Amino acid sequence: MSEEKKIGLSRREFLKDAGLVVGGATIGSMAFLSACGDKPTPIKDPTFVCPLDGKEFESEAAWRAHFASAHPFAEAPDLTSFDVNGTTYAFQVGPMELLSYTLRERLGLYGLKVACDMGACGACTVLVDDLPVYSCLTLSIECSGKKITTLEGLSNGLEYGETQKRFYAQDAFQCGYCTPGFIMAGEGLLRKNSNPSAKEAAEGIAGNICVCGNYKKVIDALTGTGMEDPIVKELGGV
Repeated sequence: MSEEKKIGLSRREFLKDAGLVVGGATIGSMAFLSACGDKPTPIKDPTFVCPLDGKEFESEAAWRAHFASAHPFAEAPDLTSFDVNGTTYAFQVGPMELLSYTLRERLGLYGLKVACDMGACGACTVLVDDLPVYSCLTLSIECSGKKITTLEGLSNGLEYGETQKRFYAQDAFQCGYCTPGFIMAGEGLLRKNSNPSAKEAAEGIAGNICVCGNYKKVIDALTGTGMEDPIVKELGGV
């Protein structure tokens, strides 16, 4: 029996969870480019639960109809809605549900990594209203009405965004697991300052940890070193 069967997890499932599957194809060291432009598909149909009797419904309309008929004197709770990569979603979330869970488990956005799960490593960094935040420390309910950008929102199909191209040009990735968080922190920096100094770049990624120690190349990527590389021009430049 193979190791895949023993642990009950296929190689493809592992690579998908690690952010290494793009558009149905498995890729190698290009983990940080695991962002297709297609809108995410929820892993499972959303479930709406009546907070008063625990009954479950597959649509918001059915949930609201039940609440109105079964509990006519109670006020239905508000849904939490926010924009994710240009699409507005509405969720029934608990008061303690984390943004990292909502984005990964409800929307299937696997570019977001959960590593330390305590706000120490930065692998789960996303942008909320263009500001980098740790999604493992952010409550989904806090993001109501806000705009959220994940790694998947930086590219248009297979045309990479500026920050992704910079990382590509400088080989600013090694194992790739922390790289999505670095890209999102860098994206937040570049949206405020398109031409950061090395010191500003270092400060911009100060909340992220790379166990491989690839900080120099990340800083070079954010300061624009290597952008004249022919392969970058082939990708369309920046």
